[in-house]
Amino acid sequence: MRLLGGELLKLVKRPGTWITLGIFLGILVLLFVAVGASYNAIVKAPAGQGGGRETTAAIRSLLSFPGAYASVAGFIGSIGGLFAIVFGASAAGSDWGWGMIKVAVSRGESRTRYILAKLVAVLVLLVPAVLVGAIVGLGAVVVAASISGIGVAGAGDPGAVASLPSLAVRTWLALCEQAAIGFAIATLARSQIAGLGVGIGIYFVESFAAGFWPEWVRYLPFSVVNSLLREPGSIGGGVDVGGGAAQLARSTIDQTTALVLVLAYLVASAVISAIALERAEITG
Repeated sequence: MRLLGGELLKLVKRPGTWITLGIFLGILVLLFVAVGASYNAIVKAPAGQGGGRETTAAIRSLLSFPGAYASVAGFIGSIGGLFAIVFGASAAGSDWGWGMIKVAVSRGESRTRYILAKLVAVLVLLVPAVLVGAIVGLGAVVVAASISGIGVAGAGDPGAVASLPSLAVRTWLALCEQAAIGFAIATLARSQIAGLGVGIGIYFVESFAAGFWPEWVRYLPFSVVNSLLREPGSIGGGVDVGGGAAQLARSTIDQTTALVLVLAYLVASAVISAIALERAEITG
């Protein structure tokens, strides 16, 4: 608990923690508001312009409640996942640059306990990040729905409201997995920059490869997040508009399998981080 408390305090005091969260929230708001603002322009566009029926159907699916709850969660899990990678890589990699690892080892701390306490601190701080992201995201959806004229009917749907705790937990686990991957890469490379670059690079390579080999890519770490957060009729975790059901089936897996894989990737990242630090040669 002493190590965990120290790591939490260290991360909370870092300006980068708040800057990362602020940029993410800003992008989240801009995305939803921009989509809402574009809806009326698309609807009023002359025939053959503006994207047509499929585009308006996609926007309505994104902003209409109760599906908007899953849309917000999907955006937090996907776009927020990039920021989770940044956060995890920064937490692990910065200590090498500042010499904190050497200090911890020299005073006799267990390497495994030290690195796992740091990782747990990262995961704990993702809890308020998810909650704040959900509040801000839903607020942005309400504004966007008002701008577009779609409205917020259905926001109080009992079934959707009852499922929110489960959705929040799955969103948190999705961010935890992605943050842990960035954390493990930075620990292996002993570099914050390497953790950021490699982690984000893998994210985009996997997204690109999904268009060519969806049956295989859907089991990879960043793709399983989409399956974990996908809800029927939602867009955040993936769009099923305009007859894309077959493609959707090839690129996703069932939620239970996705949950198992997310937990497996999370645990594997923690184990890799611990082994990497235990085997690292730290001198001076």
